[in-house]
Amino acid sequence: MRAGSFGPAACSSRGLWSFPLRSAPIAPVRHYIGVGFPCSYISAQQPRAFIGAMDSGSLVTSCRRLKSSKSLSSKSDVQQEAVSQNIFSDDRWDVIAKRLVEMGESSPESSLNEGHWVKLICGASFEDVADVRNLSLIYTLAGVDCIDCAADSAIVAAVKEGITAASHVMQMLGNKVASLRRQPWVMISINDNEDPHFRKAEFNAEYCPVNCPRPCERICPASAIKFEAFNKGANINHLEGGVSVERCYGCGRCIPICPEGLISARSYARPVETVASLIANDKVDAVEIHTGPGHLKAFQDLISQLGSVFTSLKLIAVSVPDLGESMIPTLRAMYTSMQPFARHLNLWQLDGRPMSGDIGAGASRAAILLAQKVTKSQDKPPGYIQLAGGTNAHTATALRNVGLYGRIAYQQHGMWCGDPPFQVNGTPALVAGVAYGGYARKIVQKFLRKMEEGTSNYAGESKRINTQLELHPGLLADAVLEAAVLVDGIKCGRS
Repeated sequence: MRAGSFGPAACSSRGLWSFPLRSAPIAPVRHYIGVGFPCSYISAQQPRAFIGAMDSGSLVTSCRRLKSSKSLSSKSDVQQEAVSQNIFSDDRWDVIAKRLVEMGESSPESSLNEGHWVKLICGASFEDVADVRNLSLIYTLAGVDCIDCAADSAIVAAVKEGITAASHVMQMLGNKVASLRRQPWVMISINDNEDPHFRKAEFNAEYCPVNCPRPCERICPASAIKFEAFNKGANINHLEGGVSVERCYGCGRCIPICPEGLISARSYARPVETVASLIANDKVDAVEIHTGPGHLKAFQDLISQLGSVFTSLKLIAVSVPDLGESMIPTLRAMYTSMQPFARHLNLWQLDGRPMSGDIGAGASRAAILLAQKVTKSQDKPPGYIQLAGGTNAHTATALRNVGLYGRIAYQQHGMWCGDPPFQVNGTPALVAGVAYGGYARKIVQKFLRKMEEGTSNYAGESKRINTQLELHPGLLADAVLEAAVLVDGIKCGRS
């Protein structure tokens, strides 16, 4: 294995996840991922975590004091004071540091080439700035190669702030980690026409009967639907509340479940000028175009409008569902329209069952079937292939079970670049990696919500600062380790 690469050999033979336990009450939990080698990590389900010499309550208080102290003039001062108080130095952070060192300087491009690319999908319509920032922080430390977000300047800024916060944390984890410069690419998602990823649920709560069981509130995976509490003895004839526009990402699960049929969806498209500005100002590394059945003309029109600014991008991705018999011809036509502007890399995101990874194990099936269909075609266009839509903790195993998981090489303009491609039954294995959205967000939500519960008394700027997850190192460590198990299903599981 070459220096800086991150695969099963590095994970097992070099002792990754193996560490001395200094706190007896916290026991390691063993998970079998990848091709049968064990990964150990500190259980996130602990009633009380001890960081250095401070318990979790004292730790949060200390971090708040560090952040607000008038004697500390900059973030670097906060970092130095944090190091002196041993804030990022318990066993969990030892594990995270070792893992980051093993990953080394491996770039997103090398992850594509070696078949262990992992992307975090924040959501094309998810616009909760605080959550996007903290998700980016968590998954940067967990080792993702790309963070995909809404094409909005405030959201892009939140992603970058999360990545920067991760870099600051890395500076506190020892010289070997501090010297690393590996960062994920920042990607924005746009649409060529109406698309389920680009819509928001809406309804008027004044029409909701007081006795409604409110199934929409329970089923929403983003906690985007909230109703105001009311006194049951009060004389009211309707509910108050509704949809948080920032949190709704358009999954649509609330629409068919409403007993009164009051919920609808409003579709939208990002202005071309906004997208062009984000790209032209060097704020993003990659773009993903969401398309669908019958959208070829709209796709080509979008390329003609934005193609000139695409030339600076490191990656152009196209997210496409199963188009039936027209799948391969449509992909080829799309590639032809993109080719003059794709100066670097291109990728096909196969969107199996959109926005469903948090539902259950079977949600991956559609993406796996679509990958089998595309990879076996001799006429498929050049480009990396990545799965999405229903992806979760079971996806990596499912990929291995159908023989689509192994070393890949990039096919560019009909020619293989680099090492010969991994062969599966005589055909090249082209699955470069996996993107995780709803499931990736779901598994760390408990840590974000716990942080929010502890800062409920804050408001305004004070609340914004205190909901930065790095000021809660115990929760951050647990979230990173939880995320790392998902990421390592791809990073550590190659055959």
